[in-house]
Amino acid sequence: MTVKHLYLVGITAILGCASTGTSASAPRRANYLNADDIATAHADITTAYDAISRLRPNWLAPHGAMGSDPALSQSATVYVDGQLYGAIETLKNLPAYYVAEVRYYDVTQAGARFGLRGGTAGVIEVKMKSP
Repeated sequence: MTVKHLYLVGITAILGCASTGTSASAPRRANYLNADDIATAHADITTAYDAISRLRPNWLAPHGAMGSDPALSQSATVYVDGQLYGAIETLKNLPAYYVAEVRYYDVTQAGARFGLRGGTAGVIEVKMKSP
């Protein structure tokens, strides 16, 4: 390769990696939702459960011990503002309009953050908007 070719390859690599400075949409975060994400998807007119089932349905799927017995499968535990709130169905009691952010922690992350209270199927942590 000549110096001219190396120069062109270098310029092409730099331009290919350069950022345009603007983005058409923010990157999707698989384990996080905020109020803007919920409102943008028009999912803020229902419950937190409905918003999550529409935007991150895999969070609601059973993740615990799997086997041939469906009773062994477990769903994530719900925490609201740092306090244990209950089973995943309790998200149906929370209006999506009042949700500031929601995070999903898998079993390993939940154990590190919540200890044994994190359960065996992960945690959905909800932070509510301040009144």
